[in-house]
Amino acid sequence: MSMFENIGIAGLGLLGGSIALSVKELGLSKRISGFTRSPKTLERAISLGAVDDGLLNFEEFIKDVDFVVLSAPISANIELARIIGRQKPSLLFTDVGSTKKEIVKMVEDFFPSGHRFVGSHPMAGSEKKGIDQANPFLFKGKTVIITPVSNCSPSTIETIEDFWNKIGAKTVRMDADTHDDLCAYTSHLPHLVAFLLVSVFSEKMDKPNASACIGAGFRDTTRIAASDQEIWSEIFLSNSENILNAIEKFKEHLNKIEDMIEKKDAQSLKNMIEKIRKIRSTI
Repeated sequence: MSMFENIGIAGLGLLGGSIALSVKELGLSKRISGFTRSPKTLERAISLGAVDDGLLNFEEFIKDVDFVVLSAPISANIELARIIGRQKPSLLFTDVGSTKKEIVKMVEDFFPSGHRFVGSHPMAGSEKKGIDQANPFLFKGKTVIITPVSNCSPSTIETIEDFWNKIGAKTVRMDADTHDDLCAYTSHLPHLVAFLLVSVFSEKMDKPNASACIGAGFRDTTRIAASDQEIWSEIFLSNSENILNAIEKFKEHLNKIEDMIEKKDAQSLKNMIEKIRKIRSTI
């Protein structure tokens, strides 16, 4: 049974396209409309059956939809949310950005009390990008963090949670500050480290047979270094304070292990690695 008459997906990349395909697969909306500024992307999304129709103008796009998922980069999502606030402040909508503090604060300040926005962050994705990588089962069994906003209408949180649950995800509620702090360690810092590992190795790539020394460990650890530069530069800057704190903490741990190696302190190294191994086995 349909939840909505017409869902609008704003941003038709990997996440937006996957949401659209999930909605289509499960029949959660009678119609799915897409918004993007790229005519080619819109044409491709329609040809793949991800959306039924679409527009290149956001003001026109939101006129006939009853629920919008903002799936563009973080700064674009915030600007699109402002347009909703000016033109259709009672519209039900969420975003799928990887940071939450900025958009939550903007909505709290910009929208009237009783608005219908709740932030969402699906802990799902890929280093791949684009509508052609979209997958209707991307969210099945995954966690979506829900970041409620203080002045939203009471039923909004339940409606957004119900939407994610219906496409197979589990939802967890969390305030925006806590979300951004934790994700700096579990997502943003790991991506930064992966980028830097590739950067460091690039200085050795001209050595004969350098590629022969690349094994599963390097490939697995750096897979996410193939991620989109626009998305990740925005994430790093949007969550800069938390990421800088995480970098400082990482430096502390790096300095400790550097000291152990310099001193050839085998026992301390073994103890540290074993401690970390046990922690990792519980994750």
